[in-house]
Amino acid sequence: MKLEEIKKLNIYEKMSLITDEIGVIEKNLNVQVNKNASYKAVSERDVLDAVKPTESKYRVYSYPTKRTILESEVLVKETEYNGTTTKNNTLFLRVETTYRFVNLDNTEEYIETTVYGDGLDTGDKAPGKAMTYADKYALMKAYKLSTGDDPDKEPSPAKTNVKTSKKTTKTETAQEYKISPKQIEILEKFYTGDNLTKLLESNGISKLQDMSMLKADEIIKRIKEMQTKGNEK
Repeated sequence: MKLEEIKKLNIYEKMSLITDEIGVIEKNLNVQVNKNASYKAVSERDVLDAVKPTESKYRVYSYPTKRTILESEVLVKETEYNGTTTKNNTLFLRVETTYRFVNLDNTEEYIETTVYGDGLDTGDKAPGKAMTYADKYALMKAYKLSTGDDPDKEPSPAKTNVKTSKKTTKTETAQEYKISPKQIEILEKFYTGDNLTKLLESNGISKLQDMSMLKADEIIKRIKEMQTKGNEK
C-alpha cells in the first residue's frame, strides 16, 4: 500500500491492517520458576520489535496516557528452620494503565484501552514489572496478537506442597504469603464476634494475621458473590 493511501485511512482501518500484518508472536522468553521448572513467555522486546515498525509503516503512535496504582502491599513470607523463623518482604503492586493509539494523520482520532499489570519483587523492581506487563498486554490485546497457543487449552495444575530444601522442615507452596492489611480490613468489616471466632476456628488459626493471602482471596470472593446475589433480589 502506498503512503498516500495509508494517510487516508482512519485509526480503525490502520489498526486492523497492523493486526493482519503482525499475526503471531513467538514465545522466545524462557522464564525459570525454580531449578526444575520453567515456561515460555512473550517478552516485551518481542512485542515491541513486532509492533514498532508496523505502527511506523501505518502511521500509528501508541503510548500510556495514565497510570493509577490500585493496590500496593508488602507481602511477608515466613520460613521456619530449626526453631528460627525468617521473614522475607516482597512488594506487590497492581497498576491500571490507559493506553492510547493515535492516528498520526489525524491526531484527534485515537483509540484507548485499559489494562492492568501486577508487579512482585523483593527489591525495587515491582513498579517496572507492573508497568511492563500492562504495556505489553495493551499492545497484544489491542492488536489481537496471538502467541500460538491457548492458555485455556490445559487445566490448571493441582496445588501441591513442595519442599524447598532438604534441610527445611516446613513444606511450602507458591501461595504462602500472609494476608495483606487491606484483606484484613475487608474481612473485619464482615466478621465480628462469634462469626469471626468461627471463621478462625474453621481455618485453624488464632488470628486473621495468620491467614494466607490465597485463603483471604477465596473468602472475600465469596462475600462479593453473596453481595451480588443479594442486590439482584
